[in-house]
Amino acid sequence: MSALLKKSTAVIAASLLAVAAQTARADSFSENFEGTALADTGWVTVNRSTTPNSAGVWRLGTAIIDADSNPVVLPYEGSQFAVVSWNSSNSTSTSATLSNWMLSPLITGLNNGDTFSFFTSTTPASAYPDRLELRLSTSGSSVDVGTTTTSVGAFSTVLLTINPTLAVGGYPETWTQYTATVSGLSGPVDGRVAFRYFVTSGGPNGANSNIIGVDQFSYTSVSAVPEPGTWALMAGGLLGVVALRRRRSE
Repeated sequence: MSALLKKSTAVIAASLLAVAAQTARADSFSENFEGTALADTGWVTVNRSTTPNSAGVWRLGTAIIDADSNPVVLPYEGSQFAVVSWNSSNSTSTSATLSNWMLSPLITGLNNGDTFSFFTSTTPASAYPDRLELRLSTSGSSVDVGTTTTSVGAFSTVLLTINPTLAVGGYPETWTQYTATVSGLSGPVDGRVAFRYFVTSGGPNGANSNIIGVDQFSYTSVSAVPEPGTWALMAGGLLGVVALRRRRSE
C-alpha cells in the first residue's frame, strides 16, 4: 500500500530546554511551541474522544513522518510544533469520534477586535480528512469542555472551522495561515481560546482522521499595554521639545 495511503506519525521532541510556566496573559503574545511540554507555557490538553487514548493528546513534535519514516511535514518555523492525530482514540473495533482539545493560557481583557492567528498543515495527499475548530470561552480560567465527544462546555463560541465537511483535500497540505477576529462581546472579559481536533468516523478504523500540526500561534490585543521602553519614549516626548513625527504507521 502506498505510503500516502497510510496514516501518519509524529516524531515527539525531547528538548532539553526549560521554559518558565506562564498561566495568564494580559496582553499580546505568541507561542512557537519550542518548550519541553505544552503545559510549560500554560496550555491545557483534554481528550474527550471515544475510548480516549492517553498517548494521543496534543503534544509537541519535530516532524510528521510517513509509513516509511520519511519526514513529510517539518515545523513552519523553529524546531517544533503542536501535533495531534488519528490515535486520539484507542477504539479498535469501530470508528470513533475524535474530540481532542488544546486550551490556551488564560487571557485577561479580551476585547472586540482582538485577533488570533496560527499556521496549520496536514500531510501531502492525505487520504483521511481532518477538521480543526478554533473556539473561545469567556468564562475566565475555566477549562470546562464538557464530558462527551460532542460537548463543548464553556467553549461555545466558534471563531473558525477548517474543513467543516471533512472533505478529502479540504485541509491544507502545506503550512497555511488562518486568522480569527473576536466580536460580539459586551465589554472586556477574561477567557481562553481552544483548538479542537474534531473528527467523526475517525480513529484507527475510521474513514477519517490523519494528523495535523499547528505552529506560530499569536494573540494580538487591540488594547495591549505598551512595553516599558515604549512608555519611556512617550514620557520623554511629552517632557521634551515637541518634534515631527491509512493505515497504521506506528
